[in-house]
Amino acid sequence: MSTADSSARILIVGAGPVGQLAALLLSSHGIPSMLIDRRRTTLSAPKAHAVNARTLEICESIGVSAERLRQLGADANEGGEVRFVGTLTGTEFGCLPYERQDEGAFAATPYPLSNIPQPVFEEELIAKIRKDPHIDFRRGVECTALRDTGDRVDAQLVTDGSREAHTQSFDYVIAADGAGSKIRSSLDIGMEGPEALATYLMIHFSADLRPLTEGRRGVLYFLFEPGVNGTLIAYDQSKTWVLMHPWNPGSEDIADYDDGRCLSLIEKAVGHALPPTVIENISPWTMSAQVAEHYRKGRIFLAGDAAHRIPPAGGLGLNSGAGDVQNLAWKLAAVLNGEAGDGLLDSYEVERQPVARNNNEQSLKNAAKIFDLIVALHGLEPEKTAERYAAVSANPGAIPELAEAVDAQRPHFDSFGLQLGYRYASSAIHEPAPLPEITDVSDYQPSWDAGAHFPHQWVSRSGETLPLQSLLSPSRFTLLSGPEAAALGGCSMVDQIRFGTDFEIARSADSEAVAGWERRTGLPESGALLIRPDGHIAARFDAVSADGVESVLHEILARGA
Repeated sequence: MSTADSSARILIVGAGPVGQLAALLLSSHGIPSMLIDRRRTTLSAPKAHAVNARTLEICESIGVSAERLRQLGADANEGGEVRFVGTLTGTEFGCLPYERQDEGAFAATPYPLSNIPQPVFEEELIAKIRKDPHIDFRRGVECTALRDTGDRVDAQLVTDGSREAHTQSFDYVIAADGAGSKIRSSLDIGMEGPEALATYLMIHFSADLRPLTEGRRGVLYFLFEPGVNGTLIAYDQSKTWVLMHPWNPGSEDIADYDDGRCLSLIEKAVGHALPPTVIENISPWTMSAQVAEHYRKGRIFLAGDAAHRIPPAGGLGLNSGAGDVQNLAWKLAAVLNGEAGDGLLDSYEVERQPVARNNNEQSLKNAAKIFDLIVALHGLEPEKTAERYAAVSANPGAIPELAEAVDAQRPHFDSFGLQLGYRYASSAIHEPAPLPEITDVSDYQPSWDAGAHFPHQWVSRSGETLPLQSLLSPSRFTLLSGPEAAALGGCSMVDQIRFGTDFEIARSADSEAVAGWERRTGLPESGALLIRPDGHIAARFDAVSADGVESVLHEILARGA
């Protein structure tokens, strides 16, 4: 055993997108980290594809261009629809928009969702990481043991190809090591919720299927023809596809799925002779819906899939992990910089665990509603499935329950309320507003309440129109002040920007969009909002004073704890 020298204060285990974002967010606060992954390269399988508005906003805040990520993703004309079909080229039973990628989304966010394959997303983050002097990025390194001594964490690290382990000390560890997290298991942190809802093979293949999808482009094709199972995912219609194929590991051997069998399954799913097609890789996975009992144990924190295993029905998994590390990074930085007490770190679990539970609950509802479509198309009598399907295919419009079952899928593909509307209620929020009951996940209602994420606004500064978030510091608190608020002064952790002085609401044909400060926030013109580095409103003030702001900071930063 040896101890290596390092300036890294935080070890991040797992260099998937959540671990990468954690390192970049910490760096934005000036905190050096070591990011390790046992894999030598980025996995080529496309995996996740939905990078939603909130995650894109996080990326923009750390210097990873959200607009470039949107350009690298599928054009909304190509990936803006979900289609319910017999086969890719067969009868279509319904179609829905895939999330809000239209012009209307810009009223709620400057960066609507991007359909971008996970490896492409990761490469953009890695390009930024490799230029960052605060991040020590090491591939082929595995963390084999952790020991929390109370004032540090000793990590045993083994480099691929070496039998020798070395021990390195860190202030904290972030476990972003995936759904099967070894660190979570070593900490004896259990998972709540069903472990195995279904099992699938992800068959990743390359083919140009655009000639077969002309006039019916989409990102997801749910397949319902009898004898055809699964879902086709179009990451890039011209080359990158995945067939999600149900399988039973108890009665099937993955070795039996050679290229020939996989090509046969793809051809059935497409319903047409295939163009040149290459099987890239095959990997099994299990759909789970679990949340860790705890997100923290001492100086070790769980994030991303290590903290929650969310079904893919809704695209909330990767994006929930991005929210995790945005929440955690500024808190770790505040503690390490001596600006906050250790109690602030307890608010991480309190704030993020309910978000994961809500996302899991909605994803389960989404997955369950697919069965309503199966019943509408196949009926309830297995021996009459073919007959029922043929009748429905001949005249889909004559089956009212089919249209109802398709329309019931809308929350599956429009969860703006969950993506942008989640709120926090913890000791890190001064007098948080009660958490509203979620009745419609598609209904996003912007709110200036304490605990909510500040609403997106297009503002005007020096004749330029830009999003309000670009004026708020991602590494410090911001006091967003009314036009008659007093100057703050004397608060080293807080930047102040003033409505009507430093910016104005951008003009719009919509009269509601130009409403003034008081109507917008519910505060007098002498009031202000204290916004945390992660964009959540920490406190509301009817009047600004240095003592009042300092008192609230003392409270939410757990300085007395």
